[in-house]
Amino acid sequence: MDETADIAIVTGEPAQLQQVILNLCNNAAQAMKEPGRIELRIKVHDLVKPLSIGRSEVGPGRFTVISVADPGPGMDEATLERIFEPFFTTRPDGNGLGLATVREIVEQHGGAVAVQSRPDAGTRFDIWLPSGEPVEPQPAQHGSDPAFLGAGETVLVIDTDRRRLLRYEEILAALGYEPVGFTGLAEAIAACRAAHARFDAALVCHLPGGSSLDLAAALHDAAPALPIILAAPSTRDLAMPSLKTSGITELVHHPLASAELASALARSLVSSATSGRLRRAAGAS
Repeated sequence: MDETADIAIVTGEPAQLQQVILNLCNNAAQAMKEPGRIELRIKVHDLVKPLSIGRSEVGPGRFTVISVADPGPGMDEATLERIFEPFFTTRPDGNGLGLATVREIVEQHGGAVAVQSRPDAGTRFDIWLPSGEPVEPQPAQHGSDPAFLGAGETVLVIDTDRRRLLRYEEILAALGYEPVGFTGLAEAIAACRAAHARFDAALVCHLPGGSSLDLAAALHDAAPALPIILAAPSTRDLAMPSLKTSGITELVHHPLASAELASALARSLVSSATSGRLRRAAGAS
């Protein structure tokens, strides 16, 4: 790190930014055919005018640049042209999701991604993120509430857009959950009916025309005890009676924000566990 890296400030979703670094390190590790070292570096750049980075333009302003480099086999120009395409992968067992997700998350944070690579010369990714003004490091605060992270609970996710679905699965995985995604309602309902105890919660993502409420209602009919979280861009047109009828226990904003989703999931799981205990107690009496 350079001397300013320890006071660099980046504002964003911690789980999403963590996923960016994890994806890049995972790709680097899998690219190396022999044992080697993955290098992470942090620098702060002050741009006085806009700068073209990858397909984006950043600046002016202060930026934190996180670099991830590996000494692997590198990539040729043809591969570099395609690495950010969804589902493109150079590995037989890969799904091609990682780099597409990396660039999407970084650009949503107002940043950009650059990559340098040559055959037999390794690869380096530079993640440019807007940085706040430098501040003095603050001592760690002890005794604060822990983050709402999962413990491997299984979350059913429905979104008709496969690329977005895969992105949301990664967000859930970063939060400590086991996501199982579906692009169609019929498959999701069949999965619920096949194993009633398989899923701990469901996340229904926004669909135009109010169809997400109908989707949630159909899922609720198939699994009445399953807590359902609805992701919607606005609650303005959502009436409370329709939400209750659809079995929705929590609302979160769409596009998803990791912190909000984590809190909603934690509340839903606690509420579901409490309801389950009450039902069992009533049945035993």
